[in-house]
Amino acid sequence: MFQRIDKYLRNRLDRIVFIELKKNAQLEDKRFEMLKDIPVPVMVQELAETIKKEEQQQEISLASMARGMIYLIGLDSHFRYIPEYKKFLYQFDGQIEDYIIYEGLKAAEKKEFYNSLIYFKALIALNEENINGLFNYARCCQDIAYQSQEEAIIQDFSGEALEALELLIEKHPDFALGYYHLGFYYANQKLFKKAQITWETSLRLGIDEEKEREILVQLSSLKSHIQYEEGYTLILGNQPKQGLEKLLPLEEKHGDWWNVLFFIGLGYRQLGDYGRAIDYFSKILRIKPTQVDALNELGICYASVGDYDKAEKHLKKALQWKEEGDSEILCNLGMVYMEQGKLSLAREVLEKSMQLNSQDEITQMCLHKLKAMENQ
Repeated sequence: MFQRIDKYLRNRLDRIVFIELKKNAQLEDKRFEMLKDIPVPVMVQELAETIKKEEQQQEISLASMARGMIYLIGLDSHFRYIPEYKKFLYQFDGQIEDYIIYEGLKAAEKKEFYNSLIYFKALIALNEENINGLFNYARCCQDIAYQSQEEAIIQDFSGEALEALELLIEKHPDFALGYYHLGFYYANQKLFKKAQITWETSLRLGIDEEKEREILVQLSSLKSHIQYEEGYTLILGNQPKQGLEKLLPLEEKHGDWWNVLFFIGLGYRQLGDYGRAIDYFSKILRIKPTQVDALNELGICYASVGDYDKAEKHLKKALQWKEEGDSEILCNLGMVYMEQGKLSLAREVLEKSMQLNSQDEITQMCLHKLKAMENQ
């Protein structure tokens, strides 16, 4: 955590200046003598205000030093003297974490989200278990991402918020609000089953009525997506019968979802029902004529029933939409050529497949078989 957003905070380091305490400086507490041996950060603005005062009043307070340390820790948690600053902060104020929370929330109320973020980032650096630090750090990242128009900022701060929320529920598994916010991230990433489980955990732990209603609305709207995810997961797990039980009912409601049709077709192919598989992959092409995976699957299905001419036709068409080629499709086409006895064409496409993916074991096996056929 932190690395992806540090680059957005570095320009704020110029708000800090370092001072060195004189060896004969009188400190109100002997515990703070260590400050004489290290550079002490203070905010430039506070130092400027001190300089404006009359000479006898030009004194930098320990509180000013503490504020500078907090800000620096929030900007650069790997700075050389961070351990000494942490020690000072806890000795200076046993409730320093509460103070940082207060200042962070105050900045957030003013919509100063970067300043708020720095406070909560510092708090996590002081105590990564602090629930308020993790939660509000994530919220600040959310707010910055939401306000930005720059894609890079949106991606980086959304990713940071997600990571902070996942860490939050890992360390505080009974914190319902963490699950509530995390569910939206999973839903936006189309991880619908994960979003469902996360939101249901929030409901089980207990959350206010307004958020509970919002979760129930979200779960209702995601019902079909969740069922689809469950279905294709079963298909990919080589459980076609169970997967089809999930997916076939969705066809009635969402006949225009080509991805539902695709996994239904894949399920039937796994069962060896090539006729039905061909029907479903063909439906996809009526919706999305350039869907390469459907063209590839049709090639496989036609080859499986011995219709090599149609297999060749669909695999060639699939390659037309792959400008840089595709090792899997080339390998499939090579196998079709071998079945047709077109050995020179088979070698040509299989060697292209190897150029794209030299580690592909199926292509290697095909080339080995092709060599044997050529030597007959």
